[in-house]
Amino acid sequence: MSQQVLHPDDVSRVVRRYQQRIAEHGATFASLNSGDEKKQELRHRVLASALRGDSPSILEVGCGLAGFYSHLLRNHQNCSYRGYDIVPEYVAECRRNYPEADFDLRNVFVEGIEGVYDTIIMSQVLNNRYDKSDNMQVMQRALNLAFQHTRVSVAVDMLSTYVEFRNPDLFYYAPEEIFRIAKQIAPRVVIRHDYRAFEFCVQLYHADIEGYIR
Repeated sequence: MSQQVLHPDDVSRVVRRYQQRIAEHGATFASLNSGDEKKQELRHRVLASALRGDSPSILEVGCGLAGFYSHLLRNHQNCSYRGYDIVPEYVAECRRNYPEADFDLRNVFVEGIEGVYDTIIMSQVLNNRYDKSDNMQVMQRALNLAFQHTRVSVAVDMLSTYVEFRNPDLFYYAPEEIFRIAKQIAPRVVIRHDYRAFEFCVQLYHADIEGYIR
């Protein structure tokens, strides 16, 4: 692995935050603090638009309770799915609920990504503002690492700088800057800023997939 960009103290702080919510709500949707389920469903539909093929292989980094996988099952999307998360309680709950899928307790900034997938998804993984790490460096490393381990696409949602209020605990990204960075990584880039006013999704595609014309 290249030099670690996410400080261990920041990792520990994020894990503790989720574990505090789990202590209050259990390993449930409420503990994710992701807004209501309608917003989460919309977010998952946008992420799923990056999938290609009848049965894609998918890795979700920061899978939480595997809500994205649940969305795919409800919509009859065949796939092979693996989820990584840094919160042990979430990994254990996912293994109980979805024994047919694979789940690992894994920090990709330390242990990397194992294998190659058609698509890698990250949903709300990059929202936390770090104390000892540079959010932009963490984001860029995440995009680079994910793209290196995909054949088709990477899809990541982020909070937008086009907001009316900023939570000091969260980090907001300028879509224009994310587009510039993504284009240094991938030949095809899509920015979706149409589904919610205050967040967006960046999708990076490889050059040799169907529909790409050089």
